[in-house]
This record gives sequence, structure tokens and C-alpha cells, in this order.
Amino acid sequence: MKNVLTPPPPRTARNVRRLSAAPVHGLESVAPPSNSPVSEPPRVSPERLGAAMRILRGVVGFALVVGIGIAVAWAARRYIKTSPRFAVREIVTTGGKRRSPDELATIAGIAKGDNVFTTDLDRARARLLADPWVSEATLARQLPGTVFLRVVEREAAGVLGTGDGTYLVTREGTIIKKLETGDPTDLPVVTGVSLEQLTADREGATRTVKRALDLAFDVERSALAHRSALEEVHVEANGEMTLVIGKSGVRLYMGPAPYRRKIDQAVRVLGEIDRRGGKAESVMLDNEGRPDRVVVRMR
Repeated sequence: MKNVLTPPPPRTARNVRRLSAAPVHGLESVAPPSNSPVSEPPRVSPERLGAAMRILRGVVGFALVVGIGIAVAWAARRYIKTSPRFAVREIVTTGGKRRSPDELATIAGIAKGDNVFTTDLDRARARLLADPWVSEATLARQLPGTVFLRVVEREAAGVLGTGDGTYLVTREGTIIKKLETGDPTDLPVVTGVSLEQLTADREGATRTVKRALDLAFDVERSALAHRSALEEVHVEANGEMTLVIGKSGVRLYMGPAPYRRKIDQAVRVLGEIDRRGGKAESVMLDNEGRPDRVVVRMR
């Protein structure tokens, strides 16, 4: 029996497609799904592109302007702080009596040749106010090189004598400074108020000193001052006032205020003593129960 070889079936188109779709060893092929659209890069419209370019140009321009401005400002600042044109050439001072213009400028720390812009006016004012004579200070600069300095000084109205030293005081009784060589001394002298009192009760002690100075000024405007110079106003322990007048140191015990009537009364009593050729050691004008009664102690 003969072996009959059966020929292989013919390759059909379906078989060909299957063979072509079979993967080849070592190669990978990825094909998009037949039903998925192929993605394309986004398209930018000319309008958006133009707007972006305008923004970019604006940012670059702004940065350029800022950079130039900073450079110009730095150069200007350096110029005004180093240029001889803005050196202090004149210091104009007003209001100084106890302090000369040169002294005020030195106290303020301002000197000719300093730069008018770098001169610290606030610091200079603080230094002036630290001086005991200066109560107010105002400073200003005027370009290119002038500094104006105005002060208001305290006025010494009296001398306060304590066991711890002698001090100048204002008309309001406030201590200015300790008495030094060159300070005014032709002022009413107040005694009997200690530094301990000023420390413990500053307001009360200041009022007491003011009352003593008020009495001193009343005496200086009266006929008593033409007769005998006022040497001292002494504050007694109970707050009452005693006047010491004349070279012989006659003591007038004034008692409590008011004092003007008692001052006129003292003038009449001392005049009568002089007429009789006597010399008084003390006159008591402190009898509040009998204000018309005066007791005189003779020498």
C-alpha cells in the first residue's frame, strides 16, 4: 500500500494575518488601539503668545528700572554723605545766657566740618537736655550746611542751703544744680529744707521752697528791703517762715501766711525802735490770736 503524502493546506489570508500579528521573539511592538485617536501637541494661539511676550517684556523692564533706581539712590546717598558741599559751615544758636554758643555746640556734639545729613539732631537734643541749665531744646538743619540750635534755659531764682550742700533753685522751687564757681549768688537764700525732705517728699518740699521764695520777693518789693537787706528766709520745723535781715541779722518770726500785712507791720515796728535809739534782736509777728500785738526782743 503506497503512502500518500497529503499536501499542506494552502495559506489563506486569515492565516497570513494571524502570522503577521504574532510577536517576534526579542521585539516588542506597541500599537495604539484602532479605536483611540492619536494625541497631538497643544496649539498656542497667536493672541496668547503675544500677551505672554508683553508680560515678559513688562517684567524685564520693571526689573531694569528698579535696578537702575537702586543704583542711582545708592550713588546719591553716598554723594550727599561725603560731599564737602554738605559740610556744616555755620551753627546758629539762640536762647543761651549761661551757656555760650560754643559751649552749646560742644554740649550738643555738633562741630563745623561734620556732614549736615549725618548729624544726629535727636541725639544732639538729648545731650542738650541733659545739661542742668537747659529746659528746652530745638534743632533744625538748613541746606547746604547750616544747623540751627535754640534753647530755653532755666532761671535761677534762689539759693537753697542744706546740710549736704548749696543748690540753685528755680522760681517754682525746683533744684537746678549744685552751686559752683561762676554761678550767680546774689539771690535770696532759703534754709531749713534738707535733702532728706526733698527725697522723701519732693513735691511737698518744692512747694515749701516756692513759698519761701514768694515771701522773699514780697520783701524785696516792700519798704523793708530799702531799710534792711534780706539775708535769709528760714523754714521752721512747723513750716512757718522766719526772715533774717540786715548785717546784724535781726530775725523776724513771720508765722504762717499771709505775709504782706506782717511785712508792713515789721517796717513800722523797726522804725519805732530806730526812733528810740534801740537795737532789736528779734521781732515776733507770729501771734495769730492777737495779730496787732508784736513782741520785740532787744539786744
